[in-house]
Amino acid sequence: MKVLESLWKETKEKFDQLEKELVECYIAFLREVARIYLQQERKVYFRENRVVHWGEGNFGTLVIQGDEEIIEVFGDYISEIRFEPEISEKVIKGYVEIKEENLEDIRYKIT
Repeated sequence: MKVLESLWKETKEKFDQLEKELVECYIAFLREVARIYLQQERKVYFRENRVVHWGEGNFGTLVIQGDEEIIEVFGDYISEIRFEPEISEKVIKGYVEIKEENLEDIRYKIT
């Protein structure tokens, strides 16, 4: 049925645009969190989620040097952010160290 095909096409275009906006919003949030902690001279690392769709997993993981509790800092649990008092090679294996000049490395590619 052409009507349903057309309806699906219209719905998918709208959904794809909304998904793009959602991803951009969340990645901008993670970049700003990283920037704030970098200004405090903390180490920050990021590993992009390349395994599952963000709806099934998350956008990636941001590891920040520190011993804060996520809920105390943000007032909510955020699965993409972890604080680690001791950053070891084991903790950051597969992560990219984030600096002010490479904040764009915090990203998520919609697949």
